[in-house]
Amino acid sequence: MPKKEDHLRVKKLSALIRNHSYKYHVLDEPEIEDSKYDQLFQELLSLEQKFPELLSKTSPTQRIGSKPSTGFKKITHGMPMLSLDNAFSIKDLEDFDKRVTERLVLKENLEYCCEPKLDGVAVNLFYKKGVLDKAATRGDGTIGEDITHNIKTLPSVPLELIKNEEIAKIPNALEVRGEVFIESFEFKKINEYSKESGKRIFANPRNAAAGSLRQLDPEVTASRPLKLFIHGYGISDSSPENIPNNQFDMLQLFKMWGFPTNPEVKVAIGINTCIEYFSYIEDKRKELPYEIDGVVYKVNKFNFQQRLGKVSRAPRWAIARKFPAETGKTRVNSISYQVGRLGSVTPVAELEPIKVGGVTISNASLHNFDEVDRLDVREGDVVIIKRAGDVIPQVTKVDLKDSVKRKPKTKLPKICPSCGSELFREEGEAALRCVKAQECPAQLVEIIKHFVSRNAMNIEGLGDKIIRLLINNKIINNVSDLYKIKEEDIIKLEGFASKSSSNLINSIGSSKETSLQRFVYALGIREVGEATALNLALNFNDIKDLIKASREDLLEINDIGPVAADFINDYFKNTENIELVNEFMTLGFKLSPPKKDDSSNFSGKTIVITGSFTTYSRNELKEQLITRGAKVTSSVSNKTDFLISGEKPGSKFSKAQELQVKILDEQEAIDLLS
Repeated sequence: MPKKEDHLRVKKLSALIRNHSYKYHVLDEPEIEDSKYDQLFQELLSLEQKFPELLSKTSPTQRIGSKPSTGFKKITHGMPMLSLDNAFSIKDLEDFDKRVTERLVLKENLEYCCEPKLDGVAVNLFYKKGVLDKAATRGDGTIGEDITHNIKTLPSVPLELIKNEEIAKIPNALEVRGEVFIESFEFKKINEYSKESGKRIFANPRNAAAGSLRQLDPEVTASRPLKLFIHGYGISDSSPENIPNNQFDMLQLFKMWGFPTNPEVKVAIGINTCIEYFSYIEDKRKELPYEIDGVVYKVNKFNFQQRLGKVSRAPRWAIARKFPAETGKTRVNSISYQVGRLGSVTPVAELEPIKVGGVTISNASLHNFDEVDRLDVREGDVVIIKRAGDVIPQVTKVDLKDSVKRKPKTKLPKICPSCGSELFREEGEAALRCVKAQECPAQLVEIIKHFVSRNAMNIEGLGDKIIRLLINNKIINNVSDLYKIKEEDIIKLEGFASKSSSNLINSIGSSKETSLQRFVYALGIREVGEATALNLALNFNDIKDLIKASREDLLEINDIGPVAADFINDYFKNTENIELVNEFMTLGFKLSPPKKDDSSNFSGKTIVITGSFTTYSRNELKEQLITRGAKVTSSVSNKTDFLISGEKPGSKFSKAQELQVKILDEQEAIDLLS
């Protein structure tokens, strides 16, 4: 039986964790270290396991729910989730303003609430007496799928609202609407990992968010970096005097109750200010950490919204102005296959050249064979191509109206297009793989390109064309053969003369003296990027020590998780890989460990870098900081000690100013490094 102090401790821990979670995920103002938060969480979890009667459904430990026994149930929305009409030009927006102003019989400028239109997944959350009761997808606008188990896994979703009678009384029944999304940076990481591990590659962040929310196992959803912004509400049993009378103030109240809202929301007076806001967001679009496809305008006052009403499935009081389309229509001439560094085979649509978003596109990745099946794309089809920002062009749809006399369905290749060996598809993976590694010419090219790249061994003069020339002429058969090339082997090749041959040999030879972290990165171990390679080098001063390291040794290193530890451990268990490393040592490699400087001005500090620099590249600056004991992170928060800002800084600069984080320019950072 729990004692009184156990009851009090559980109550206190729950309140503490909710408060810190709110400050971290909603206000972006964390007060404690992650490790301290984890300690509080584990203590609460331990008490609840010891005394199950102390466990409540609003406990912070209940974010990851139990696995539902069947598929998704249906939930009827309290108020229909309507679609929005679209505006594609300034005139469309002016016409909208004219319509609503005339209907309201107003002479003065109308007030609008403006916000970016997230390209995410619409959700509906239901609260009873301030406690999350259920959650649903948009569905058909009237009935959606029950995703309560999954929505609870999102750290930004409050399981219980923050009560403050001085602000406003929380309604007994409340229905709020929002958008679940994945940030662009996280989306790239998900797809990079999926591609390397042969899992499904998502076409865009919206698909990734939708797929994550519709998992029958909430633990899968919990593993995805989903976020939420609340942008509206459906029903409430509060009397009008207890809630704000307009959209913007309602969003501010939502934030006080614990809901995350978009910080870019603004009030605009008159349609000209709305047009200025659109230009502002369009200019800022590339800096935003998430994908948007336009701006949403809502008549701000709720009584005006009620008077305007709705037409069919769209409200008269709101409209979405879309950004210019970055899509085009063209024909698939053929489907080819590329083999990556780790053996995964990627289907590629070879296209009739088309200009989309100011860029001429002649091919587009089809990601994997699950995507080929989903699209049912075939040679000769007319397809829709999408390009957004710097995203790789992708085929989004087959235009069946224009795709007449279609060719047979695209079949999975059975042999590697490069080496002719049989392809394998592991259970649960979306990718076909060639497992011949350096024996496969296509993989060998990619392995060597990575090995000689600037941030790895940094061998000048070894580009794609020269590497292929060396392989095709049987001068090299694996990456270590680079260090056995003689001048007489290459002087006879096309494009080489005495001087260029000598320069290449010297460049290869001089690369033998390098840092341990560059060498580890050059090996191309899955999940080992530059930062991880540097962490390994800092913890194992010699390559022999790294080879001997156990999985447990690896897991003790900061920022190395179970997945990376497994790949590193597996790599050095492979006798061929050990032989390769030993051969490099025999060839005269000298690997210097990174120098640590725990007395540095940056030791123990959390640093964020933004912009471009003249003295160092960003990677070099990051390396300098890490070796001086700093922790370099990607986002600015209250935990950040310094923001180092170069030329053309991004949104991190504004965030640092807002949080009063100390900002260093390039010269100030160099002075402190010195």
